[in-house]
Amino acid sequence: MRISSCFAVLLPLMFLPKSTDAALDPDIANLVAQVSADSIEFTIRKLVGFDTRFIGSDSNAAASRWLGDRFQRMGYGNVRFDTFLVNQDRTYRVTLDSGEVFHRFVFQNAEQRNVIATKPGTLHQERKLVLGGHFDSISIDRTQTSQDLAPGADDNATGIAAIIEVARVLRDADLEMTVEFVLFGAEELGLIGSQDYVKRSRESGDEIQLMLTLDSIGTRSPRFPDAFSLDTIHPYAELGDLVAVAADEYTDLSARNGSGGTVVITNRGCRCSDHQSFIDGGYPGIGVFQYVSNPASHLNTSVDTLGGVDITLVHGIAQAVLASAAKLGAYPGRTADFEGNGEVGFEDFVLFVEGFGGSDTTYDLDRDGNVAFSDFIIFAKNYGRIFNPS
Repeated sequence: MRISSCFAVLLPLMFLPKSTDAALDPDIANLVAQVSADSIEFTIRKLVGFDTRFIGSDSNAAASRWLGDRFQRMGYGNVRFDTFLVNQDRTYRVTLDSGEVFHRFVFQNAEQRNVIATKPGTLHQERKLVLGGHFDSISIDRTQTSQDLAPGADDNATGIAAIIEVARVLRDADLEMTVEFVLFGAEELGLIGSQDYVKRSRESGDEIQLMLTLDSIGTRSPRFPDAFSLDTIHPYAELGDLVAVAADEYTDLSARNGSGGTVVITNRGCRCSDHQSFIDGGYPGIGVFQYVSNPASHLNTSVDTLGGVDITLVHGIAQAVLASAAKLGAYPGRTADFEGNGEVGFEDFVLFVEGFGGSDTTYDLDRDGNVAFSDFIIFAKNYGRIFNPS
């Protein structure tokens, strides 16, 4: 998260009661229960252990390699590194004990990369849910030549750890749409990695249904310790509400803005993290943050260390994001692999023909309550595709 664009202090809120009459989906609840605080803490400690993840540093490159290896060790075969160039000249005004100073950061053709792992959908592989966050860090209280210490524990090892944990839990879970886990480079100097990703997505015609970015999610509000915040724009308010409801239903946390509602909604977005690149590119984007009026003096500084991170808060937000992904992905995802052998083939076609028009909802691929020709069209589109992501 770029400190120059952080939220202003908002109005006090009155908490709304948790929903008690909503029927929980036991399958989703089982997934949520698998989120491990220990696993999250391990990832945060590892990332902080690089000392810095500043653009262009050897540790930044090492961290990106470690993250790619982590996805692969979890069983993701579709891992790639998208490279891009950073050309930036940015000056931060910083207040130190010695007074106000200006620190300038200049880059010319610095190569950076995004780390991307893909989990193909079981039914609608062309539709994509993007879960992302930035892995780079910065200490604006230090000069560009003194970035050997930029631990970035809260900003944004917390968000990366939550994404990694969601990816671990979802690895063997069938979701009907594709999920892409994207760890962005070069966020701190202008959302550069996410802008590159959106540009490539637009050129490829990607059907991104929603992007959730997790950024700085490790500090509780002293006044509202069980709250976190969501940021988006008016057209995507309902998607924001979906995430808020998932938090209410499956976690001990609540998504709240400063006026008692669930989502921070503006005309342009907060301009403060990677979901903004998606909003600007015409895709639905939502930012997931610790409660918006938290004191944020540690962000983007050399004192953003592990000791300031509340692991239980990160754990709860990871659970909320996982539940949201499961809902959006229609977990457990339906597939045209009726035979269950990991691919769609002729045997599945025979089963479909035999079951077409019957009462078995296995063949209701569009989930409209009826088995009809529209379901056969969906089957035909998927015929021959292999759904086993390994």
